Amino acid sequence: MKCVLSLFLLLGVLGSCHNDNVDPSVTSCAYPGAELRRTTEFLEDVPATVIAYTPPGTQVVNYQLMRGGISAALGSCNIPSAFAKDSLRVVVSGYLLTFPGMELMNLSPLPFEVTDVKLRD
Repeated sequence: MKCVLSLFLLLGVLGSCHNDNVDPSVTSCAYPGAELRRTTEFLEDVPATVIAYTPPGTQVVNYQLMRGGISAALGSCNIPSAFAKDSLRVVVSGYLLTFPGMELMNLSPLPFEVTDVKLRD
């Protein structure tokens, strides 16, 4: 009887523990009309150049990260304001983002959440 009671007590204690970790798939980044989620693809130390642009019909300046070669541009969600400067050469790390139906779209820049950025030599 003591063994059964001890077993139930142990299972109760283990079952009541919970994980306080933040869900890595949730992001605070926004994209018009879609709820973005992190993918498992983490890009680390990607050389890029910050490019400022103004979308047609607005006066808001946005930024994107241009990678070398034929790689698609990346979005700049969460880039610190100190790095939001046109033509600034940086090295970035972060998560590619996705939303339902995105695989059927031709997007540029690709939704990207910056987790680390530093100046490039």
